[in-house]
This record gives sequence, structure tokens and C-alpha cells, in this order.
Amino acid sequence: MKRKVLFIVFIVMCLGLIYWFFKPDHQTSTNSSSNKSDSYTESKYSQANASQNKNAPQLSASLQGTEIDCPIQVDKQGKLILTVGIRSCFDYFFSSLGEKSENELVSNIRQYLTANLPVEAAKYAIYLLDQYVAYNHALKNLTPESNFSANDFNAYQRLVNQINSFQQKFFKPEEINALFGNERNLNQFNIDQMRIYKDESLTTEQKASQISQLIDKLPESLGSGVKTAMQFQELQQLTQEIKGKGGSYEDIRNMRENLLGTEAAKRLEKVDQEEAVWGQQVNNYLNKRDQILKTGMSKQTKEESVEELRKQYFATNEEQLRVQAYETMHDQNSN
Repeated sequence: MKRKVLFIVFIVMCLGLIYWFFKPDHQTSTNSSSNKSDSYTESKYSQANASQNKNAPQLSASLQGTEIDCPIQVDKQGKLILTVGIRSCFDYFFSSLGEKSENELVSNIRQYLTANLPVEAAKYAIYLLDQYVAYNHALKNLTPESNFSANDFNAYQRLVNQINSFQQKFFKPEEINALFGNERNLNQFNIDQMRIYKDESLTTEQKASQISQLIDKLPESLGSGVKTAMQFQELQQLTQEIKGKGGSYEDIRNMRENLLGTEAAKRLEKVDQEEAVWGQQVNNYLNKRDQILKTGMSKQTKEESVEELRKQYFATNEEQLRVQAYETMHDQNSN
């Protein structure tokens, strides 16, 4: 049983890391310019400014000099607006757990909320903080409903469903959506992605198409940067899958079109062509450089000859600096 509990904690941590790796900007509809008259966003401030406020908490050493990540919002009536910024605020302080005890950090967060929010908003935020702490304590004791291996995406789905249901014991639906909505979407995306990759009946192009649809369905609140990062990650993985199967460049092109669209695929193909030309240019240069280095000339004469050769092949300073990195790798591989 103890091993099972440790495993469930490990899986929960992995799912959390997936969320924070793709952590979105704190953007909601309340941030739009049309709504700015109805709410204000709690501004971030540096430790230098915070130290001037006698009511500001003393940050842990690792957080000093950083901006306090608490983009908490209230409406014009002074009521708390439920956004992911609330959780970001809690996690910002808890990231220094170990430097301070949990009780000390909870006290710091309460101090910050009380000093920076209207009374009613601060009271509600502190309530959510207490629930969040209780939830994380209880989550450590959560036992999975069934045994499963790390590659069993159906078991991951059952676990995520179990965690989602568990959240309902501590939070109302609107609170869950604010604090855990983005995490839920990303967890479900990764489970669906696993299911697609495991489906041997699908071609790589079909996988790319289905994953593209998954990315398109992600909410706008995650931000365009998250979707771009996901597309890049999937592009790398699917490209490796095609190469691993001995696929052709046409297979890669079709996959890119299914994943990114025709125009993006064409842009990538142009980049590939440019890189191929650059690669050939580098190889020709390195071959002639090797010939110079193998001669009986003095070290200084060799260096001067290589520098002159480099200028002949690469016109700009940027290209010359870039190719020197290739020289280093080439020499290391030759030794």
C-alpha cells in the first residue's frame, strides 16, 4: 500500500509538471480593455518596493529580487474575481517551501492578501488558500482506484477523473474552473495524445491530424504560446517517428500539413532547404579547413589561412561566429 501511495504521488507530480511546463499567461476575459473600467488587476511589484511596505511579508531568500507573482483581480465592488492568478499567487510563495515551513508561508500569503486586497476579497482569498492547503494534504493520501503501469493511458484517465472528482470535496465548480481549469485541459490533452500515439491503426499523418484537432480545441485562456510550444513538441516527436520507420521527406511534408497547415508546412520546407544549403557550405568549408590543418605550416600560418578561408565562405560576422561552433563540434568528433 505504501508503494502504491508513493506512486500515486509521483504521478500527480508528473501531471502537475506537465501543467507548469506549459503554464499559461494569466489571461482571462476580465483582462480585456473593454472590462478595465469594471475591475482592476493587482499589480506585481519587486521585493525592493515590497520592502517599503511594513505590511508586506518578508520573502524567502530564493524569491528576493523577484516580482511577486500575484495577479489577483477584484471587481469595482471589491469582490474577488476567480482567476488562475489566485493559484499562481499561492504557488509563488509555496515554491520556496523548505526555506520556510508551510505554516510560515501560509502566514506570509495571508499577510500579503490582507495588505493588498479589499477586506471582502482578502477574506475569500484566504478561505481559498486554506482549502488549497487542505486539498494538497489530502491529495497525498489519495489511493488509485486500480493498479496500472506507467504506459497505461486508460489508467491515467481514471486517475485524472479521480483527482477531478476529489477536487469537488474542497471547491465549488467555479473555483475548480479558476484554479484547476487549465491544468485539467492540459492533463486531458496529454492523455488523449498518449491514446493517439498508441493507436497502431493510425498512420503518422492521421496522428498529426488528430493531434492538431486536440490543440485547436484547447481554450484560448491558455494563450497562443502554449499551443505553439505544443505544436513544436508534436512536430519533433512525429518527425522522429517517421524517420524511425524509414519514411520519406514526402511523409514528413504530409505530416506537417496535417499538424500545422499547408502554409506553415511550406515555410518549414523552405527552412529545410536553407539549412541543407548551409550544411553543404559548412561541410565544404570544414573539408578545406582539414586540409590546411594537415599541412606542415606553422601554427600561426595555419590560423591565418583558416581565418581567410572562413571569410571566403562566410560573408557576415554572424555566419563566421556560427560556423566556429561547427568547427568545435567537428574537432571534438574527429579526436
